[in-house]
Amino acid sequence: MSPSPGRPRRASQELLQEAAFELFQLRGYRRTSVEQIARTAGFSRATFFNFFSSKAELFWVETDALIDALSGFLAAELDREEPLGLRDALLEHAGGMRSAEIPWALQHYRLIEAADDLIASGASRVLGVNRLFADYLRRRDAGEGGEGGRAAIGGEARAAELTALLIVALRSWIDAGVERGRLRDHLERAFRTEAGL
Repeated sequence: MSPSPGRPRRASQELLQEAAFELFQLRGYRRTSVEQIARTAGFSRATFFNFFSSKAELFWVETDALIDALSGFLAAELDREEPLGLRDALLEHAGGMRSAEIPWALQHYRLIEAADDLIASGASRVLGVNRLFADYLRRRDAGEGGEGGRAAIGGEARAAELTALLIVALRSWIDAGVERGRLRDHLERAFRTEAGL
């Protein structure tokens, strides 16, 4: 069964997410089945898999959109005559992030008992961000004359370091609750910690 012609794909995806998150709060993540999610949203099990490859993918719709936005920001930065360093580019992008953009699942993973599942399903996103950062550094450094194996290894190491610091800052921002302030503030603190190591 496919979504009805009158129901936009995005709306159908959101209905499945809403049903899933409601059930996760009531039953917990692991005790909620794909069949229950689909039925609650008014779909068949087969329709669920038209939108999500697994139950865990429900966590990542908003996060994937945020990663896409970051990718677009960095691509635009590389088009500038003098692109920012990655650290400064991340700070600039983080300055525009609002609390309302924090994905629901990342705020409530403890409540729905899904920490292990979130980590397992999120690994590919972390690797994707790391590749995004490494590519940015490689392309920016190429514009400055950087080349060779040593520069490439250094760029990979720096990309991994900044990926880890971004994750630390995001965790701090999310866990701070209503007093969290701006993501940029948490990212600046993470960078200061790095400088003191």
